[in-house]
Amino acid sequence: MRRTILILDIIFCAIVVPGMMFLFPTGEWLQWHAGYVLAYVLWIYALLLLSRKGLGPLILQGWKGVLTVVGIIFLSAVVTFLLSLTPVDFPNETAEMSLHLRAMWILFLAVISYGVPVGMLSAKIKELSHIKEEEEEAQNARNALESRASEAFAGQEIQVKSSYKTVHIPLSAIRYIEGRNNYACFHLDHMNDVVSQITLKSVLEMLPKGKFIRVHRSFIVPLWRIEKRSMGAVSIMGVEEPLPVGRSYKDQLDNV
Repeated sequence: MRRTILILDIIFCAIVVPGMMFLFPTGEWLQWHAGYVLAYVLWIYALLLLSRKGLGPLILQGWKGVLTVVGIIFLSAVVTFLLSLTPVDFPNETAEMSLHLRAMWILFLAVISYGVPVGMLSAKIKELSHIKEEEEEAQNARNALESRASEAFAGQEIQVKSSYKTVHIPLSAIRYIEGRNNYACFHLDHMNDVVSQITLKSVLEMLPKGKFIRVHRSFIVPLWRIEKRSMGAVSIMGVEEPLPVGRSYKDQLDNV
């Protein structure tokens, strides 16, 4: 799709716009007022670039973007109108001048009509491509996470009581365990959180040694999920916010 848009840009810039210009007596303009023609051609292509790269993407930003685009198009029309008022004397009669004035407005409308929709489409495609790339990266991260989890625990699980039921929790699914007074909340992958009336000390005794570590009086984390460590926090794979590291647990974490 991006290649198609690029081809359309080339055709419009290199064939359509010049072709529209030469439908009018441009040769006589170049002969009599080359500087004026050059200025207007530069203005048309600047307007095309503005529409294609600026106004199109801007219109996707809601009502404020639409109002901004309308305002910019209005100002562009004012500039085009002022250019059309520039006094230019031609040897021929004014009929030739009216043809060029008409050409200026036709080119203005053609550039806006092409640049804004195509710019909007291009921005949308870029946005969707970016979303797709992020989804692929997230999926790759999940696949890597599951692979590491299966290697670390190979189907091991623990059982805890929650709401008078026994819940089987796969060790590979545990993101981290949070202590809440005499309760432990198990934050899990692909499962709802499980809250059990048990202390973190008791939970740690249930977990396989060397696989989990207590980093704070309120948190236990799987060692294999630790991504980054800092002075007072630890980043966990699959968890957006870093978890705090308690002073009394810092040395233990450093020695792992």
